[in-house]
Amino acid sequence: MTPRETPAYERTQYEAGWRLKPRPWPVGPSESYGKVDFDDGEGKAVLTLYIQRAPEEGYVLHVEHLAAPLRVDGTLLRLSPAPQVDRGAENFRRITAARTAAAKAEAELDSAVSAARAKGDSWEVIGAALGTSARTARERFGHH
Repeated sequence: MTPRETPAYERTQYEAGWRLKPRPWPVGPSESYGKVDFDDGEGKAVLTLYIQRAPEEGYVLHVEHLAAPLRVDGTLLRLSPAPQVDRGAENFRRITAARTAAAKAEAELDSAVSAARAKGDSWEVIGAALGTSARTARERFGHH
């Protein structure tokens, strides 16, 4: 065979960038069994996958460390990476503190309304205290 007849080298799907290269995790702790990273052309992991039996019938596909949006062909399922959150950020801390305070205030309000009803206060009195109608107060808190 002359050099002219030598078939041209064709790059693999991985080298051409069409497919992500699978990199199985080394055998180690039990939580690593069966996990596979898929690397982009630059050797960075794009995602980690593993499959396990579901508690009921079938299997569960786990996707971890998702670095970019992922579309699953043939379904309506769309997975996106978890948002990057700077948990030290002032506004993040402020929002979580306000959410916690609101939950505590809501619990206190529920308790106060329950106590008022237990003492015989009418929905009209409770509605007036809430700045709403008796009907609205009863619809919101009447399930207690």
